[in-house]
Amino acid sequence: MHRYSHSAARLFFPPTLMFRSHFGAGCRLWHTAIIALGVAAGCLGRTGADEPSAAEPPNALLFESSASGTSVQSILANRCGKCHSETVRKGALNLAKMEGIRTGGETGEDLIADTLDDSYLWTVIDNGEMPPDDQPPLTDPEIEQIKNWIQVGGQSSNQNQTTKVTLDHHDVTPILLLRCNTCHGPQRTDGGLDLRSRESMLTGGDSGPAMVVGQADSSLMIKRIESQQCPPSESLLKFFVRRPSETEIKTLRQWIDSGAKLSTQETDRQGITPDLLVTDQDRQHWAFQPIQPPTHATSIDSLIADKLIDAGLKRSPAAGRDTLIRRAYLDLTGLPPSWQEYQRWHHHQADDWDAQMIDHLLDSPRYGERWGRYWLDLAGYADSEGGISADPLRPLAWKYRDYVIDAFNRDLPYDRFLIEQLAGDELIDVDQADKVTAEMVNNLVATGFLRMSIDETGSRTMNFVPERLKVIDDALAIVSKGLMGLTMECARCHTHKYDPLPQRDYYRLKAVFQGALDEHDWRTFKNRKLSLATKSQRERIKQINPPLEKQLRSLRNKDKQLNQQLTLQLLRDHYPEQSERDHQETLAALRVADNNRSLKQKRLFERLVTAQLMPPDKQSAAITAIETQIEETITAIETLERQLVPSTQIRALWDQGRPSPTYMLLRGEHDKPGAPVSPGVPAVLTDGETPFDARAPFPEGTPKSGRRLAFAKWLVTPQHPLTARVMVNRIWSHHFGTGLVPTIDNFGVQGSPPTHPELLDFLADSFVKSGWSVKAMHRLIMTSKTYQQSSAISKQTAERDPQNLLYSRMNLRRMDAEALRDSLLQLANRLDVTTGGLPDPVSIDRDGQVTAKPNAAGRWRRSIYLQYRRTEIPSMMDTFDYPAMGPNCLTRNVSTVSPQALLLMNNARVRELTDHFAQRILESNNVHGPIEPLIRRTYALALSRQPDQTELQLGKQAIEAFIADSDGDLPKAWQAYCHTLINSAAFLFVD
Repeated sequence: MHRYSHSAARLFFPPTLMFRSHFGAGCRLWHTAIIALGVAAGCLGRTGADEPSAAEPPNALLFESSASGTSVQSILANRCGKCHSETVRKGALNLAKMEGIRTGGETGEDLIADTLDDSYLWTVIDNGEMPPDDQPPLTDPEIEQIKNWIQVGGQSSNQNQTTKVTLDHHDVTPILLLRCNTCHGPQRTDGGLDLRSRESMLTGGDSGPAMVVGQADSSLMIKRIESQQCPPSESLLKFFVRRPSETEIKTLRQWIDSGAKLSTQETDRQGITPDLLVTDQDRQHWAFQPIQPPTHATSIDSLIADKLIDAGLKRSPAAGRDTLIRRAYLDLTGLPPSWQEYQRWHHHQADDWDAQMIDHLLDSPRYGERWGRYWLDLAGYADSEGGISADPLRPLAWKYRDYVIDAFNRDLPYDRFLIEQLAGDELIDVDQADKVTAEMVNNLVATGFLRMSIDETGSRTMNFVPERLKVIDDALAIVSKGLMGLTMECARCHTHKYDPLPQRDYYRLKAVFQGALDEHDWRTFKNRKLSLATKSQRERIKQINPPLEKQLRSLRNKDKQLNQQLTLQLLRDHYPEQSERDHQETLAALRVADNNRSLKQKRLFERLVTAQLMPPDKQSAAITAIETQIEETITAIETLERQLVPSTQIRALWDQGRPSPTYMLLRGEHDKPGAPVSPGVPAVLTDGETPFDARAPFPEGTPKSGRRLAFAKWLVTPQHPLTARVMVNRIWSHHFGTGLVPTIDNFGVQGSPPTHPELLDFLADSFVKSGWSVKAMHRLIMTSKTYQQSSAISKQTAERDPQNLLYSRMNLRRMDAEALRDSLLQLANRLDVTTGGLPDPVSIDRDGQVTAKPNAAGRWRRSIYLQYRRTEIPSMMDTFDYPAMGPNCLTRNVSTVSPQALLLMNNARVRELTDHFAQRILESNNVHGPIEPLIRRTYALALSRQPDQTELQLGKQAIEAFIADSDGDLPKAWQAYCHTLINSAAFLFVD
């Protein structure tokens, strides 16, 4: 097969027949071509002069009959009919009739070709891939008969039946979208020409009609394309387009010559016709079934106990009060209790002290900072775009971070939380509103959820459609994995190998987001921001910002000049033989993207980097002086920036009301379009009969498609089988270290089944009934005896529940990066609890260490407020498994590696903080009095408990030894003791 045609694609890939093939054990590449106007004999029939004679030779081996009495048709029906029949069409393949053999399946492969080796049907049989392993194999005589039938041409009694391919607008629309839409589409209509529809082509532009029906040679669009006037050469890189290929031009010509017909086939629509690609049997997987709360048990503990009793086990003893205090504080706030709070709960007399403590923590603003961080992982939050070496900053991303923290602190119902993030722009018609409200601003800030993944399309060379599709694919992966626990990105190139997710369903979901994430109507980096603020915010900006902005402009100009001086001084110091002209060309090279630099510029740049990396003792006094001025200037800029009232701009995503048509992409390749699809949701999560109903939310107002709003509302219906399950499983995993479904991001067939399915549904049902309250779920879990048990493990428990899948004890967990750093800051009394706003800056030393800068008072804010540039993760965070957002992180790695111990022992910042911790201890009591009270206070602050007698005795001995080693320097001795304590497993792990 030598040429791809969209019409032929609809024969191979009917919109309602897209599903996975059982022919391949793995992902199989698809053919790149499908015949445009006919296909080889024995596969799709013949056309025109090549049509065969109606007469068939007597006793021929035919599909429907054979001399042996057993036909190929009956063999395929018996052996393959379970998956490839009239009623079930896995891989969009019907082997029950010759028409299905000719049409082929989703892979695009020729089932019957000119040779045996080229016939895909024989390939999968010969390789043992068909039938699949769980089905009875073909017998040797059956294999031989199919082989002989293919070798004689795969003939059929209805061989005269032809398959005539006619081009229609679906064959040319993808070409025009890909090659012409930028200049003749929604954003621009150069020459007054819009090429998005047949009617607009006939209407034409300033130069007249773009086409003459039936006459491609006379059509202006063909003349311009073939003469390479369109797209203009100067527009290729400017607008990120490439010229049409010869094959695409041929398709355009054929369509015009054949009458420029519109398609008579209705575009795929969910629920309109019976779905042959997803069966009721596919819907039987546990995760796709409705939530069924247990009727025999009404608590976490009873459901856990059922499994323990079956295994002959029981819960571990209850943890001690101090253990529960530290566990709850670090779980809910990521910080240890202060001295006062520890004393309060340690001595609390109420029977329900634990419930009161949990409520106290849930009301703390520190709670949203802790649990908002988990959601930012899911969203793929970062303060830079990633994808390219420049890694440009996202100046407004922090507004989404603050939205998330506030949402958790307010206990915003989870269903509303999702709706705002998925479709906040479709909730209120902001453009038509009389005044801007805080709710409108919040709704649009929330849509930053869909703009968090890596985005390299801001590059001057990486903003073509493939790069845009990667951004869209990442957004869909975040939505499908994070919210539904489905690995739908597999279906971008082919139907999912294991889960009932046809490739069609991936592109249905893509169509849901097409109004806002349209690869053919792309929002540039400059056009992704909205200016929206309340009246009071605008007034504050007008009052406060102008004088500060004036100072900032002056300081930034000074910084720019100083950096130029530094560059020239480095070059003059280290390369005195280099000409001044080359010095200036080095400065010019810094303004050019690294992949666009000339060879000479690259060499000059490398020389500059070499000079920059020289150690301080190799630099002149002039260099040191300029560097000091630069540091002072940067600090002044950062200080002023924090005094500004935040900008009115929002990094948002919004529906433009003009989604381009969505086409399936064969093998996921941007220039291999297949059948058109309409928006929809995964069919396996529906009854197969209910249409996806998206309506414009503002019929008389701003144009919006309403697709994302319809999707969001479907996602949070109480009957949805996945949304509540996925979220409660995530909450459970953060409290226990593992989920009831261990594969947090995969509830599909290949994911791990729930260890306690009834408990999972009990929690999901409780979650919905509580009004989707995350805080209510915390209370339910944390007041259970299961949560409050100790981590003690008996010999019997170790044997019968070695992985703690039955929750026979509490898991011992290491602090994550944020909790560790924030705890150190609190112990040292150097934690600044200021919330929100611009991310805190970081600096990079000559050794590549990335550290957070302190504020003017010598304090640091919580880790969630650090600047997280994808290429500049703070070193402490990186060492303790802060995730690489590519595109997001649903489960963090927990490693135990030597750099972690080395960092805690040797890092200068850690030593500085332990020094402050020691000073705090010494200032709290009479330093010349007994040592024991100081040791007790140190333990209470660092470990939220009192030392036992052995620990007291060892502590006294250690202090005495440290005093002796430091020649009586008590502060130094206590610093060594505090440093030792924070290096202990007791500090690093949460019991």
